[in-house]
Amino acid sequence: MKTMKKCLTLLLIAAMSMAMSLSVFAAEKGSITINGVHDDNTYEIYKLLDLESYNSTTGVYSYKVNADWEDFFVTGAGKNYFKIDDQDYATWIAAEDDDTVAGFAKAALAYAQANHIDPVKSSKNTGEFVVTGTTGVFSDLDLGYYLVDSTMGALCGLTTTNPNASINAKNGIPVVDKQVKEDSTDQWGDHNTSDIGQIVEFRVTIDVHAGAENYVFHDKMGNGLTFGSVTGIEHVIPGTGTHTVPTTKYNVVTAGLTDDCDFEIEFTQAFCDELETNDKVIIYYNAMLNRNALITDANTNDAYLEFGDNNHSLTDQTKTYTFSIDIVKTDGQFKLLDGAHFRIYDALTGGNEVGVVPLMKADNVTPVLDSNGNPMYRRARPDEAGSTVDIVVKDGLVTVVGLDNGTYYLEETVTPDGYNQLSARQKFIVSDASLDAVFNSGIYSTGSGVHVVNKSGTMLPETGGTGTALFIGGGMMLVLVAGVLLVTKKRMSMIQD
Repeated sequence: MKTMKKCLTLLLIAAMSMAMSLSVFAAEKGSITINGVHDDNTYEIYKLLDLESYNSTTGVYSYKVNADWEDFFVTGAGKNYFKIDDQDYATWIAAEDDDTVAGFAKAALAYAQANHIDPVKSSKNTGEFVVTGTTGVFSDLDLGYYLVDSTMGALCGLTTTNPNASINAKNGIPVVDKQVKEDSTDQWGDHNTSDIGQIVEFRVTIDVHAGAENYVFHDKMGNGLTFGSVTGIEHVIPGTGTHTVPTTKYNVVTAGLTDDCDFEIEFTQAFCDELETNDKVIIYYNAMLNRNALITDANTNDAYLEFGDNNHSLTDQTKTYTFSIDIVKTDGQFKLLDGAHFRIYDALTGGNEVGVVPLMKADNVTPVLDSNGNPMYRRARPDEAGSTVDIVVKDGLVTVVGLDNGTYYLEETVTPDGYNQLSARQKFIVSDASLDAVFNSGIYSTGSGVHVVNKSGTMLPETGGTGTALFIGGGMMLVLVAGVLLVTKKRMSMIQD
């Protein structure tokens, strides 16, 4: 049973078997050696019972209750584990399995904290805990039965100094691995690309240790990300597979936070008690890339685990990118043109519209302008599908922000007066970079941005022009002259007749 092995190698029975064959008395001094200590951890020991005498050969030990712990053993939780006789001698009466021993150790630590019982010695006090490499030693101890506590997570162990005891610290620093899903490939990694308004999925894997205590997961998102929800938590146990963690074993907190986090997950101690070294806890959650997202620069998301007595794991970070495009409208001579309208689609024909809306400031009233003073547009969220607008080109240039990697197609819906409308949608590709237009001394540099060319036709001949009037006038003169000649000829004929 995993909970029976959880905390920390509790050596209630085995540590009593030391290499002393003769009975000794409390005047003798002992030591506790802890293997596998961490520099940033604090270790403290509490003396629960006094060891009056013992014989390691026969396995006979004589304990009396330490004065500071009498209420714990007589009327408190300790009475469920020990019988105390009229002379204050203590005898273990509970089961000797790991789960029961761990329960006793936890109850004893809780009693010490609630009743402000000071430890006998602490690594915080100079000279009381001598560390060599990864081994630390408490020495010059009165013989007894000790509770060893660690700020790393939970108990290190219970042990009897007869005279020297050694235990292995089982609690270590959890490791947090945060990843984000790239929607185009469904692969998890350190970074992804996204549209504004898109839901981004995150996964955090925590490598945990036995002795887990006070586990609180923290997540801090940049301004461009809006937390959505925790979609599930899994507990991976080597050899038995993946198990869904019920919501009764954790609490998601989003309000009243004081550390700039967007949300926290507080795990119950009952769940922490189930964790063993080499287990993993996997957290799934999501967020929306919002209209405040940084363009081209990374929208970051940081995560870490708080544990034990205000200890923190290392922080891990993911990065989410989104991009912009500059649409440049010119004639065939690269003269900038006004008045064109566009819409964006995801296919050359048919397909779905990639809707846009005007980019607004925080007041949602004032439009955001580019460096030329032109209104900008952004990718519309799914809930804004009914509010999408045409992209209107002003001064030959317009900017659209918040596009994911992908292949897109521009369709011209309104053409500048006097120019020919595009016969088909124009393709452009966003690939890990914004498509920025480049101008040199005010002259557009071809090949930058999304360049759309409209061509104009030539003026065709028209009726009513000057040449036609001259032609008609000349013809009328010829008809008139012919008429005069005809009349004159006829009169001459009459005279001759």
